[in-house]
Amino acid sequence: MAVRKSASRKWVTVPMALTLFILPGTALRAQPANPDPLFSSDELLNITLTAPFRQIDRERDKEAKYAGTLGYTDSKGAPVVLDIKLQVRGNHRLDRKICRYSQLWVNIRTGQAAGTLFENQDKIKLVVQCQNHDRYAEYIAKEQQAYLMFQQLSELSLGTRLLNATYVDSDDPDSRRTHLAFLVEHQDRLAQRFGMEKVDLERVKVTNLEPEQSSLVALFMFLIGNTDFSLTLGASGEECCHNAKLLVDSSGTYHPIPYDFDASGFVDASYAAEPKPSLGIRNNRQRLFRGYCAHQAALAGAIGRLQEAHDSLLSIIGDTTYLGTGAAERSADYLGAFYEIIGDPDSRQDRIISHCRG
Repeated sequence: MAVRKSASRKWVTVPMALTLFILPGTALRAQPANPDPLFSSDELLNITLTAPFRQIDRERDKEAKYAGTLGYTDSKGAPVVLDIKLQVRGNHRLDRKICRYSQLWVNIRTGQAAGTLFENQDKIKLVVQCQNHDRYAEYIAKEQQAYLMFQQLSELSLGTRLLNATYVDSDDPDSRRTHLAFLVEHQDRLAQRFGMEKVDLERVKVTNLEPEQSSLVALFMFLIGNTDFSLTLGASGEECCHNAKLLVDSSGTYHPIPYDFDASGFVDASYAAEPKPSLGIRNNRQRLFRGYCAHQAALAGAIGRLQEAHDSLLSIIGDTTYLGTGAAERSADYLGAFYEIIGDPDSRQDRIISHCRG
């Protein structure tokens, strides 16, 4: 399915013109390097990926690397073709019963990418539309909207680029499909831009987390109805953290960066796993605050940031370029319910403050 196009885009340009917002009590950091060319525009990018996709989707081997190419047309109208290697990634979406098409890492030769749109990129996450049905294109659009929303809330956020991706099987060039997709900035590159380092630990202490960023992440996860994350522990023995990455600054403080929002109530994907029974919620649309009591002092600043960003977030989810009107309206209703909670003192106490984790 070719993605729908629009003569005018209503989305705001998020990561490029974002001004530095300092929450109360946050230490001022050095101004980060500008976003890389790939993530310096919200314009839809048309790319063609050529690789043995039937083999990739059949084997789903995370250790294997598959040679291929990535092609696009640059701003001057010239064709650019880069050599790449693809790797399968993911856990839940790796199941063939859930996703027909594998989620991918795109590994780019950095030397070859110099001077192109992909300059400074080495390894990039590709979020793939996992089934052919139109509603799966809407899942892609909504998940990228979640990234865009968090970009409005925090400078420490992963850049994204929406794609019209054509996949050509190198073993059968007549076999191709075109789907909506998006690329996600690698956390290593984000760390480099901010002069930080990535964290390779299985778990961290809550007291080592930066309170303002951590509160903002927890409140954002409450906004989108996402309980499938941890800011202190990796999943099943993996490095910390589950659906969040940690960057450490020169003072040794850890800053969480959230990612992977397809299990959220906001995206509302039909294939998403149900919440853990221990959480006491019936489905992913039901919100549950999972922030830490140790960060309560920073919570007011995070709530203020969300209130200030209301119009910007509404603008993002109100875009219908790649979503049906009904889906956009459901998103607006879901967002509205969140703002009713944080706008009422009793609801804030009952739904957020009293649910903090010790």
